[in-house]
Amino acid sequence: MASAKATMGQEKQDHFVLKSGHAMPAVGLGTWRAGSDTAHSVQTAITEAGYRHVDTAAEYGVEKEVGKGLKAAMEARIDRKDLFVTSKLWCTNLVPERVRPALENTLKDLQLDYIDLYHIHWPFRLKDGAHKPPEAGEVLEFDMEGVWKEMENLVKDGLVKDIGICNYTVTKLDRLLRSAKITPAVCQMEMHPGWKNDKIFEACKKHGIHVTAYSPLGSSEKNLAHDPVVEKVWPTS
Repeated sequence: MASAKATMGQEKQDHFVLKSGHAMPAVGLGTWRAGSDTAHSVQTAITEAGYRHVDTAAEYGVEKEVGKGLKAAMEARIDRKDLFVTSKLWCTNLVPERVRPALENTLKDLQLDYIDLYHIHWPFRLKDGAHKPPEAGEVLEFDMEGVWKEMENLVKDGLVKDIGICNYTVTKLDRLLRSAKITPAVCQMEMHPGWKNDKIFEACKKHGIHVTAYSPLGSSEKNLAHDPVVEKVWPTS
């Protein structure tokens, strides 16, 4: 099933206000490795569990199923304006001329007219058909400034409400900020008791960029329920 995604803040609250003024729900439903029952899982998470933030990506290979789940939820009288949908631009599309077509494919699969947040998935460009992990020669030159300009145009054209970044380093964030007209609204990165990511967290805080943590409770490969840090905060016995 999908994983939880949590946003970092000082107090417990149900949403956070981004630099743009848009509200983002504090907890989202992640769809990485969501499985074959994604559509039903998304629908029930929204209509029964009360989720309003759904996070997906083209690279996950489930956007069509996520779209079916979103459609079913809206047919069950959940208003689109009450949902917050996040997706991501994959590394093979990190060239300016591919940004808009990639988003248009995502919108088609999700059956939406716009998405609330669109991220650069990773700050490096890959050759089409690259291996996982990429092999020598499959990592290509990344025109970060040109790609970000096209992301900004998506906001101007109303196809995306906010744009953000994922998995950035402080060095790459500094480079982006030197040319960006629209500051990233959100930086999504791995954060949990086993991986705090302090440097980029503090850099984002300095620039007013909201931080979202993926795998805040760990992953299927590592159960953090009995981690010493977690035990101090929330004892299990």
